[in-house]
Amino acid sequence: MTGKFITLTLLLFCAAPSLRSQDVTTPQRAFEAVIAGGYAHYIAPYGVPISIDRAGAAMSLQLNWRPEHRLRIGLETGWTTLYSYHLTDIETSFGKTDADLRVTAVPLLVVFSMPIMRSLELYAGTGGYFVRSHATSFASTTDVTTFSQGWAAGVSWEAFSGASSGMGTRVGWYRATEMGDAVVTLQLLLRLDFFHY
Repeated sequence: MTGKFITLTLLLFCAAPSLRSQDVTTPQRAFEAVIAGGYAHYIAPYGVPISIDRAGAAMSLQLNWRPEHRLRIGLETGWTTLYSYHLTDIETSFGKTDADLRVTAVPLLVVFSMPIMRSLELYAGTGGYFVRSHATSFASTTDVTTFSQGWAAGVSWEAFSGASSGMGTRVGWYRATEMGDAVVTLQLLLRLDFFHY
């Protein structure tokens, strides 16, 4: 009887430290920031028969709440180029001129994300975009900003993932529905957890 008691006591002492360490060293809930930057390509058809530059840059910032379960919620903003073009020697009633147009967007989205594998995560969001058109002609500049409803979806993969940080890449599709603008982005990302509880 004494031998069984000693064996049971030893087993409890061996198991107790590992049970305590799970609670202390692996926090489940956190707030995280995901910073991403990279390439954007405009994929929507353009109605005017001119050649446009569809390539540009895209930067984004997500602030996410990561609870115990897999579904996360957060806010996303950033800046992306939609398209631009340059025209030379345009004939108008006022004479010849050059014209430049650059269209950019700032998203403001509520995003939901869920890891489907250890390093692979799907995300989708809804909200809107502040679309800015910056035009120059006859040595004068015009800026027009409009708001368009829109959404975003994508997938991210962390190549280097730690307890409170990670680095990887993500592919996203951003669409402002009012004018039909859409871009596909390929970005490098950095994830930083800034609060655990």
